[in-house]
Amino acid sequence: MELTMPPINGEFAMKPNYLHIWPRNTFMMIALPNLDKTFTCTLFMPFEEFEKITTGNEVIEFFQKYFSDAIPLIGVDTLKRDYFRLPAQAMVSVKCTPYHIGDKCVLMGDAAHAVVPFYGQGMNAGFEDCIVFEEVMEQFNEDFSAVLPEYTRVRVPDDHAIADLAMYNYVEMRAHVNSRWFLFRKRVDNLLHFLMPKTIIPLYTMVTFTRTRYHECVERWQWQNKVINYGLLVSATGLVLGGSFLLIKNPPDINKLIIPAEKLWNRLMALRTP
Repeated sequence: MELTMPPINGEFAMKPNYLHIWPRNTFMMIALPNLDKTFTCTLFMPFEEFEKITTGNEVIEFFQKYFSDAIPLIGVDTLKRDYFRLPAQAMVSVKCTPYHIGDKCVLMGDAAHAVVPFYGQGMNAGFEDCIVFEEVMEQFNEDFSAVLPEYTRVRVPDDHAIADLAMYNYVEMRAHVNSRWFLFRKRVDNLLHFLMPKTIIPLYTMVTFTRTRYHECVERWQWQNKVINYGLLVSATGLVLGGSFLLIKNPPDINKLIIPAEKLWNRLMALRTP
């Protein structure tokens, strides 16, 4: 469902050079700037959640609970009106195979692999279809009886992979960004990429800024996750064992620990009210 955030005093209501996200685990809202200094706010949510909201007051109650900072920016009256202007729309993801019929017909772009918008790769994947098709044409000397089956064979795994990645990115945007472990892993991945740019490449970088095939991006990402998680586990285990060894080799003086604890207990007891 799309909502509009108008300009405030002729300027953007929020910083324009950002993708604004309100992640709420099972749903989210995002805001993207427009040239007329409005923001298009898109609320992504299960249909049953949309259907629970039937009145303008319920819209405001919902936004007060989950997106309270957006209410003064969008406007109470605008929210009440625009929420019911159009019903929530379904997002579509298409996976099919083959992409051809004999040597007469071939599917490309959204006709073959419509994807949800969360990776920003729909149009890019369509353009890449054209590049791959041209490469196959050159490989088989424009013999369509060979070109079209080969195009299907080469392209289907990648287009199915980007459809899955787009859905995964929805989960990442609405839920994973709330996880401290996820944010920690992002920093670790970026650091390792800085130190070893050809060995460790973050998934988003591979997908968006390279010609690495989409299904190969997924395979490499899964391999990297296993390697990095194993490395973190080994490092944590090493720290624990190393710390335990130092404690065993140089145990602390128990008396020095007990005396401060007794002093703390006495102070706490002194603070108790009758």
